[in-house]
Amino acid sequence: MSQRVAEAFIDKYSNRVSDVTRDLITQALQTSELKKKHILIKTGERHPYAYFMVRGSARSYYLKDGIEINTWFALENDIIGSLLNFRDLPARETVELLEDSTVLAIDIPMIRKHMQFNQEIAHVILAIVEEYALFLEEKAYYLQMTDSMEKYRILMETAPELLQRVPLTHLSSFLGMTRETLSRIRAK
Repeated sequence: MSQRVAEAFIDKYSNRVSDVTRDLITQALQTSELKKKHILIKTGERHPYAYFMVRGSARSYYLKDGIEINTWFALENDIIGSLLNFRDLPARETVELLEDSTVLAIDIPMIRKHMQFNQEIAHVILAIVEEYALFLEEKAYYLQMTDSMEKYRILMETAPELLQRVPLTHLSSFLGMTRETLSRIRAK
């Protein structure tokens, strides 16, 4: 694994950890080069990893009446996972890569074991969980409090690169509109 990738990941969440803690966290990390359409997490399965997107993109979706409903997208420097997986419970959503990607796999059981004895690792994991909780809170707010047009406007302001990197079918599902409606909105 690239030491530089591990260092960047650790520093994103805490740059004040001892060398011993860095070594313990690094032991729980593994870099992987994966192809577009690779499934990182599958609905209904327990999964012992969370991921940090180094390069590439991913989407999360669930099936409702046989239709894929996209719930979020991940780009570089995003955490990918589920709190259900952290609790060794089956995933509710599937996570699929949208591009050839480089991900940092985080071994959840190993990290949980280290957390019991290392306060610094517990603080790093707390920072990750806080970031994820904020992401979930924002997602819930926008789902409940905004219509499709407002969601599109917010998407344009916060993550315009998604429009170039994510197929319109997935974006329209995420925004709660048809592909045709999204095409009309984009044309304006």
